[in-house]
Amino acid sequence: MTMNALRLLAAAGGTIPSENTDLMWSTLVTGLVVVFLILIILVAVLWGMGKLMNIKIKPKKEKPAPVQNTARPAPAAVPAPVDIPEEEYYDEDDSEIIAVIAAAIAAYGEAEGKQYRIASVKRREKSLRSSWGAAGVNESIRRF
Repeated sequence: MTMNALRLLAAAGGTIPSENTDLMWSTLVTGLVVVFLILIILVAVLWGMGKLMNIKIKPKKEKPAPVQNTARPAPAAVPAPVDIPEEEYYDEDDSEIIAVIAAAIAAYGEAEGKQYRIASVKRREKSLRSSWGAAGVNESIRRF
């Protein structure tokens, strides 16, 4: 542009191009600062709400009475494993695994003062997915 055109723009209320770039940079920096400040405020608000929602009210614990040396009653007898029909019995002998699971269930029930029993034992068919694949599918559809 020539000097006459610049003077004509200034007289008409226009601005010189160098002033436009200054305005452009100041607008850009102001916009970026405002956006990031709002993002920081949103993160702080969401973090605070998460902390407030996770507050767990703990009941006051009563002091337990002093324990005297008394003999514990004998543990309840573990029920025998359930017989597996021939059609469900495959190449592997799972009786040891069933006995361990039955013992764990009996110990759990004894701790709660209840008695549980195993109603049936069935072999689960192998799935097409591996354990990791099934866990991934469950994780992705859990919210549904």
